[in-house]
Order: sequence, then structure tokens, then C-alpha cells
Amino acid sequence: MAEETNRSLQEMLDRAIENERRRLLLERTNRAYSKLRQNKKAWEAWRAELRQLDATLSDGI
Repeated sequence: MAEETNRSLQEMLDRAIENERRRLLLERTNRAYSKLRQNKKAWEAWRAELRQLDATLSDGI
């Protein structure tokens, strides 16, 4: 693959590690959101907080 992409083995390894780090982050994030959604009260509190934050985007400040 290194030859095919004209990259060094170190570059390939660095990219593979970074890709795995990102994949794990997304996997953990998805699990956390799934767990949050299972708790209706916590989910609604989170959604309310997001609505408040969305409102601040259009407040002109």
C-alpha cells in the first residue's frame, strides 16, 4: 500500500493509527448517545439544552 500511495511506511502507520483513533471515538460517542436515548428524562433534558443553545445562535450577539 505504501508503494501504491507513494507514502512511507511510517506515514501509512500514522494514518492507520489516526483512523483507528477516530473510529473508536465515533464508536464510543454512538454508544453514549444510545445509552442517553434509553433514559427518556435525560434525553429530553439534553434536547432542551440543545434547543437553548440553538436559540443563542440567532440572538445576534
